Amino acid sequence: MKTTNCLFALALTALCFSCKETPKDIGATIGSLYISDATPSPGETLNLTYSTDSNKEDISAFYYYTVGSSAYPVDLAITKTDSLYKASIIIPDSATALAFNFKLKKDFDSNNKNGYIIPLTTTSGDTIAGALASIGAYKLRLAASYGVEVDKKEAFHLIKADLFAHEDLQEKWDGIFPRTFMSEEKAEAEKYITRRIAAYTSKPSLTEQEYRNLNSLYQINGNKEKIDSLQVVMAEKFPKGLIAQQQAWSVFYKEQDYTKKKELFNDFNQKFGDENRIRNIMATRLATAAIENGNKEEYTSIMEQVTDKTMLPNAYNSVAWNYAEKGENLEFAAEISKKSLDLVKAAINDTKDKPVNNTVSQYKENMTSTYNMYADTYALIKFKQGDIDQAITYQKEAIGNGLDVELNERYIQFLAEGKKHDAILNEASKFIKNGNTNPKINAYYKDAFVQKNSTDEGFAEKLEALQKVGYDKLVAKTKEEMINKKPKNFTLKNTNGEVVELAALKGKTVILDFWATWCGPCKASFPGMQVAVNKYKDNENVVFLFVDTMESGDYDTRSKLAGDFVKSNNYSFEVIVDNPVEEGSRAYQVASNFEVTGIPTKIIIGPDGNIKFVSVGYSGNSDKLVKELSLKIDLLNS
Repeated sequence: MKTTNCLFALALTALCFSCKETPKDIGATIGSLYISDATPSPGETLNLTYSTDSNKEDISAFYYYTVGSSAYPVDLAITKTDSLYKASIIIPDSATALAFNFKLKKDFDSNNKNGYIIPLTTTSGDTIAGALASIGAYKLRLAASYGVEVDKKEAFHLIKADLFAHEDLQEKWDGIFPRTFMSEEKAEAEKYITRRIAAYTSKPSLTEQEYRNLNSLYQINGNKEKIDSLQVVMAEKFPKGLIAQQQAWSVFYKEQDYTKKKELFNDFNQKFGDENRIRNIMATRLATAAIENGNKEEYTSIMEQVTDKTMLPNAYNSVAWNYAEKGENLEFAAEISKKSLDLVKAAINDTKDKPVNNTVSQYKENMTSTYNMYADTYALIKFKQGDIDQAITYQKEAIGNGLDVELNERYIQFLAEGKKHDAILNEASKFIKNGNTNPKINAYYKDAFVQKNSTDEGFAEKLEALQKVGYDKLVAKTKEEMINKKPKNFTLKNTNGEVVELAALKGKTVILDFWATWCGPCKASFPGMQVAVNKYKDNENVVFLFVDTMESGDYDTRSKLAGDFVKSNNYSFEVIVDNPVEEGSRAYQVASNFEVTGIPTKIIIGPDGNIKFVSVGYSGNSDKLVKELSLKIDLLNS
């Protein structure tokens, strides 16, 4: 018989498990998922049955197994039997919990926002020490991405309760938990950190990792004197350790003279060896400096010394793209661009260097996207070299599924240069009716139409019909993306010191653009956002608020920094300034309440006062930004 320890009964209840005795061979049903053992253990084979009406081609599935605060994703190989999908896994010996994720077309099955999250047990049925802590960490970091509704305080208390019940686990969590603890319960956290510091300082000697944990604790409580002292001690005690490497990197990074930079690299190489990530980053930086000095031979020589081959494709492509845009050194650019493509293609076929935060299928998908991006570079180089056929061949690969309008435009441009009028009529019409077009593509399409028919008669009607199809598809897609979630109210000051309350704007469409002055993509999106602001400036029912968040300093400092940036760039934005959860905290009130974990993030609130759209990041295309934003605003105001 296997029993489940009731030490964390409250937490386990929240996870849909009970503390009743359960025979070893009896499974459990959690939402649409059946598992062959209700209390699975590490090393065990676990059989899964998932029930859904979805077609197999519309389903992708993977699971995470947690080890401490880390989570590692693995593809689930599912097979279909009638309306059921089956899979089998061998639970890793080191695992503490499992989290299953099933994606049906574009959305994840969240199991009514509870997820499919399972703590593991010992062979005697006790919940593994650290299992609930790892579930708490998983919820805080990853679960929301899969549709799980996360109560951050509850997740934090899962970690806290587990670590307080199993003090021997605390050291493994010292790099993560104390900072979270401080943001949730400052007074108690300070006492805890004091105890943890004492635990280290009472030891007769410390490993490098223990010193690093201690250093992290001093950083959290702001003891700069101790931090500075530890940096010296660590560098002396571990002359080949990470701190010593980071200090050497800092000197290298700040050095501007190429000859001295090269000497620092050689010194690092001799001291720490070549199988070293920091050393490989140095090599790519040094190679870039060499090429900026026009030394191609030295660039090539240094790049050949990079032992981590996963770093090479991006480094090669960055230099090649720079030359491609300028139309300079095209022969050399083509050579290194082709190297980047060959390396990525090899990585797709051999996944041994896959990062631990990707499943194999996710890695291949990411690398395929990377290949397409680098193919765009190579195609542009070949185009500028006059090799139109090669440019067309590689640009066709670059466009992938045709969602990037800029890549689509280049493809049609290359076809036009090659006088491939039939191909333009075929490819451009696809882009237009899928809504992935722009005025330049439309112009190329018209020119091909005229070349083919010797007249533009009938073109306007044909283009209008295609655009109607494209618009309808975009509307349908946008409606599918619409959500309906009640936001938390906020009251913030703008950069003029005026109070802005969200609740007072009910009845209007409100666009919240979360940004910071240090955020490059945020600032890159602003020209497009200014176009959108101008478009709706006379519509009193549309309000744009640019929420400056995750910015350092007190309110006056943050307000001035954001206000000065906006004014100096002539943006007519109303900027409101987010506040830290508490003084010194890295968490910000409104960003936290709206679950903003990365910027830029745009949140659109409809006239009913509920969140309707959330988008993260910036594609780099202003026209696309304005088009998508306008469609969402117009839908909410129709």
